[in-house]
Amino acid sequence: MKPLTKLAETILPSGTSLELWERDNSYFLLADGIQMASSFSHGGDDAIATIAAAPIKRANQPTILIDGLGLGFLLKGAMEQINKEKASFIVAEPCSDLVEWHEKLLGNLHPGMLHDPRVTIESHSALQVARKTSKAYHAILMRSTHSRNQLTIAEATDYNAALKQGGMLVILLSRPDKRLERTLQKAGFDVSFDTVPTSHKGKQTSFQTVVLARKGRFVPFSQR
Repeated sequence: MKPLTKLAETILPSGTSLELWERDNSYFLLADGIQMASSFSHGGDDAIATIAAAPIKRANQPTILIDGLGLGFLLKGAMEQINKEKASFIVAEPCSDLVEWHEKLLGNLHPGMLHDPRVTIESHSALQVARKTSKAYHAILMRSTHSRNQLTIAEATDYNAALKQGGMLVILLSRPDKRLERTLQKAGFDVSFDTVPTSHKGKQTSFQTVVLARKGRFVPFSQR
């Protein structure tokens, strides 16, 4: 087995150490030594992109907010699922170093993706971006790298306000989270759960939980 090689490291404003590693053309993103993204295993990102895109593919100008760039698989999945010229993909990524790594070290993963005119990188958190405009997004996509998501009712309410009627907040978790379910319900969302495979590679298939939080009733675009 080839050794792991550290390609880059930065310190986030929170004090967290963010590292990019590579082994045998596979890439790993670690926060304080804990893996938060991998090019080897990104089935969860692919799944939530597919789930979020399904009801809005017929929108004239679908607008998606993505919480964090990661290794780019969530953005790539959303772009593949919503292949429309007038679509907008806003990525909230406050770590400028990570964006630079994509340009200088990860260009072979998703060639040209960040230069697509439909993609905008915002150097703020997803919550800060969401608070700028109400009823702006068809979907907001995020992943949680912790065992429990720390979203508050006030924050969930702000995400709700940023969504269009029938829009979805889709959150990828490592496991089910009842506290998060109650938080989202108190913020006005209709909440359901799904389970998706993280990866089909390796000897065993691991799974993650997807939280689907919808703002009100979705009316199909064919009926509008």
